[in-house]
Amino acid sequence: MSQIAPHTQEIFSFHCFELPIYKLPFYLFFYLKRKKVKGLIHSETLIPMQLGESLYSFKRYHLTSVSVVAFWQSEEDLDRFLTLSPKDPIGSGWHIRLKLYRRWGKIRELLSATLYPRDSGYDTPTVAITLARLKISQLIRFTKWGKPVEKQVRDHPGKRFAFAAFRPFRNFLTFSIWNSEDEMIQMVQGKSPETDGLEHKDAMAERNRNDFHSEFTTLRFEILKEVGNREDFS
Repeated sequence: MSQIAPHTQEIFSFHCFELPIYKLPFYLFFYLKRKKVKGLIHSETLIPMQLGESLYSFKRYHLTSVSVVAFWQSEEDLDRFLTLSPKDPIGSGWHIRLKLYRRWGKIRELLSATLYPRDSGYDTPTVAITLARLKISQLIRFTKWGKPVEKQVRDHPGKRFAFAAFRPFRNFLTFSIWNSEDEMIQMVQGKSPETDGLEHKDAMAERNRNDFHSEFTTLRFEILKEVGNREDFS
């Protein structure tokens, strides 16, 4: 069991909220950066995307909402930010608070993040977030290998909630909630091809052969708290 009090440990939060489309450029490129928010170590704001939809379909892109992943010095800092921002659309959306316990790869802004012991069992819900800085030269190849993985995740029986997100021109994110870590690992490794599929396993082998990204990390989290209705953004 972790010996660190929940309110003093670092946490991550993931938010989805709606906003007028004309505000989208500001939120994508300037939101939170100008605010100099106390206790905020790093944040990324991106446009949510529906998994498995065509790149050319309007149904793929949620252009009247944004997703924010944020890394905080403590939960108190997140609470303070939300309390002091009553008119900010982020307060009326859905968010989930997360404790980081496993990491692969690296994104330089997140290298300082502490890994904490997991308090709940590995058969309880688990969140995975992947952040990537794409090499522009690899866009076509990345799309070719990534689209089948989107459908695999979307249709997997162990997935509770999942979507992708991007910020032009090279920043990509995936977010997913799983029934358990075991079911997520089964999908990643393709343990039962008929149920789990092999698309993710094959795409990772291709990435290892010739990386799509200049930076890439996969983060695994325990859920601390959820606020609002995530189905509003599914």
